[in-house]
Amino acid sequence: MPLTKTSMSEDEKEAPLDPAAERLQRRLTRLVRISGVTMAAGLIAVFSAILYRTVNRPSTAHTGAPLDIAVPAPSGATILSSNTSGDLLTMVVDAPEGRMAIVVDLRNGSVVARARLVTQPGT
Repeated sequence: MPLTKTSMSEDEKEAPLDPAAERLQRRLTRLVRISGVTMAAGLIAVFSAILYRTVNRPSTAHTGAPLDIAVPAPSGATILSSNTSGDLLTMVVDAPEGRMAIVVDLRNGSVVARARLVTQPGT
């Protein structure tokens, strides 16, 4: 005797669903369709964002042209240290009026910030 049936006899056919079960089946079918469309829209949004960020990424490569910028510093100042981070240059200088940090934007040579370093008494 085979384990699978190839056809249903007249006695074994499904009985029609009652109206409440049909409504429930329609609601579940509609819910599955809505969730499928929502998931597809979400996937499309995620992949479009990835594609947009990949294509429109700003170039961070250096053009190779030498930089020629003048950074205004107090007269008699000595550079103690410098550090670059992206397009910013930070310098710690020892000036006659005290130590200060100068932050310069390397794209246009403008001074972004200037901070005087002071010591606190008792520390």
